[in-house]
Amino acid sequence: MERRAKLNEIDIVRGLAILGVLMVHSTSFATLDMKGASLYGVYNFLNIFFKIGTTSFILLSSFVLFYNYYPQPLTVQRFKKFYRNRLTYIVIPYILFSALYFVIRWYQNGFAWDISQMWPSFWSKLMKGQAYTHLYFVFISIQLYLLFPILLYLMKRFKWLAASAVIVGVALQWAFFLYNREYWQVQNRGSWSPSYFGQYFLGAWLGIYFDRIKSWLIIAKENVTKSKVAVWICLWAAWLAAGISYVTIYYNVRVYKTVYSNALYDGLWDIYTMLTPLVLLQIAFLIGGRMNSSFWVGKLRHLGIVSFGVYLFHPLVLLVYRKFPLDGGGTLIHHAWYAGGYVSALVISWIVVTVICKMTSWSWLLFGSVPAQLKSAYGTPKSNVEAPSNKPSASA
Repeated sequence: MERRAKLNEIDIVRGLAILGVLMVHSTSFATLDMKGASLYGVYNFLNIFFKIGTTSFILLSSFVLFYNYYPQPLTVQRFKKFYRNRLTYIVIPYILFSALYFVIRWYQNGFAWDISQMWPSFWSKLMKGQAYTHLYFVFISIQLYLLFPILLYLMKRFKWLAASAVIVGVALQWAFFLYNREYWQVQNRGSWSPSYFGQYFLGAWLGIYFDRIKSWLIIAKENVTKSKVAVWICLWAAWLAAGISYVTIYYNVRVYKTVYSNALYDGLWDIYTMLTPLVLLQIAFLIGGRMNSSFWVGKLRHLGIVSFGVYLFHPLVLLVYRKFPLDGGGTLIHHAWYAGGYVSALVISWIVVTVICKMTSWSWLLFGSVPAQLKSAYGTPKSNVEAPSNKPSASA
């Protein structure tokens, strides 16, 4: 069967998502240290409203996988290649960065350099995605990649399952939430894939039926009808309402110590993070036509292509940056310092990943398929890694 059209706009969505990740991580300390500032509400907003990265990447991963694989015949050879690519481009970078961050943490904590103590601790953290705070996302991705062939087979075998994927995903997700609260009490719930089944199954549904539904999703002159405009308005209104509500409850908790039920947190988070990628897709298709003519849109696409490397590397930048905190100065200086953390994490990580991918042939060990994607998009990196045309971004 003929391959479906490549969607370069997905790179723009990744770019927007990684900007959200960096915003959350660079404002995390400010939500603790700046509570007395008049602009604390701004920090809270930036820290909560931009919690869109992990869930958007998960949905994008599912979308790209099902968009590319669902129309293709199921063969053993295809899935061997699928798992080989994931081992090469996901698992190896995950292990290497886990080892790097583990050693840094071990040194910071002043523990003895005893391999008999280090190895069991590292292995335990590696198997739970806990070598560093951000690596849980890659750990989740590995779990979902393991599930993908099974879900793909079931959705191809049972068409009703594909058609009702969103309902099934949300039901499984909330069953996990409720059973975990009442019975299982799994620690670090967010490190386990069932917590994201709603987003993952929504991505699958979008990927399978994208050709049928894209005119309802993409805002374009040729798609304008009264019913579609009404859908777009409702989507944005619901997204903003959920996002602002989510921000508000966190502000009340942080400032006034208000207590809310877990169901409210989960419900608002679920609605907000399932609607956000749809809004980002709309934005990406609105501006995507200018990715070759607009400097900023082109750079946003480039950021999306290297987003997996930026995701893995940026905590190193923040770690060094925070070694030089401000000892004095006015509130405005502190605001500038936190803004500097965001800019540093973005710019330095972006440059380092791009340069390493361009200048070396081994960068795939650290950043997965990023070198091959840069080569495919721009033809510049010298890396000898070649990514199959139907393989999604590692950052997805």
